[in-house]
Amino acid sequence: MSTTRRFADAASLTDLVKATFGTDRRIDELRRLPNGSKKGVYRLRLDDATRAVVYIWDPNEDYWHDVLADGAADAADPFSHASGLDLFEAAGSRLRSLGVRSPDLLLADRSRTLYPADVAVVEDVTGGTLEHLLDTEPDVAATALDTLAGSLRR
Repeated sequence: MSTTRRFADAASLTDLVKATFGTDRRIDELRRLPNGSKKGVYRLRLDDATRAVVYIWDPNEDYWHDVLADGAADAADPFSHASGLDLFEAAGSRLRSLGVRSPDLLLADRSRTLYPADVAVVEDVTGGTLEHLLDTEPDVAATALDTLAGSLRR
């Protein structure tokens, strides 16, 4: 990987948007979201106000890629570099099987024809963050976390 990181832009996501939403849709706004250290996470808004989140698993977006120890790709190791579209899809499937609401997967693509990396486009669920809720309404956050914990124990 080069020392200069390249990130997605509206032009590079055009084919992905067309495949997901149709050929008559255009990106009006694209914002790279923070905290995606193993993948790129982008919120996009289309010309008809549709919103979605795009996840991109590309070494340019992975800040851990160059600092991993040997054997970090061993899936049997619980401390391996767990990332990628397969795990993303499996986690979403598991949550849905437990009745936990998670964003709808609109498109998953491994072909690298729509974008030169594995990508997923998901529903953009707007609202506050758990972090904000923990800071402002800890009792409400505790209830939400208890509900999630109960769902995951099933």
